[in-house]
Amino acid sequence: MSEGSSIIIRFILGIVLFIAGMAINIKSDNVLLALRESSKNGYAIPKGGLFNYISCPNFFGEILEWTGFAIMTWSPAALAFALWTYVNLITRARDHHKWYRNRFEDYPQKRKAIIPYIL
Repeated sequence: MSEGSSIIIRFILGIVLFIAGMAINIKSDNVLLALRESSKNGYAIPKGGLFNYISCPNFFGEILEWTGFAIMTWSPAALAFALWTYVNLITRARDHHKWYRNRFEDYPQKRKAIIPYIL
């Protein structure tokens, strides 16, 4: 495989991850906004889509976005930004997950914080 074709493959993989992450992020944010509008106190257990597996699919989507961007651009700055995003959002997702579990007795026990089936 030539260097040119590996660059093209890397770019395509990166843009696919970026677009998938953006779609997940937007969809998840819309679910959360709709919950806020429909509940009495602004808080409810989100359901559907990736919310069936993780507490923070919006953060998961953002991680995919910046991972895709780092792969697409193949630059140290983009990699550093992606790593910063991981550290920041994984920590926040774990805190959100803990908050959901403490706030709602019926919160799904099998739901993970940010990575389906793992974390």
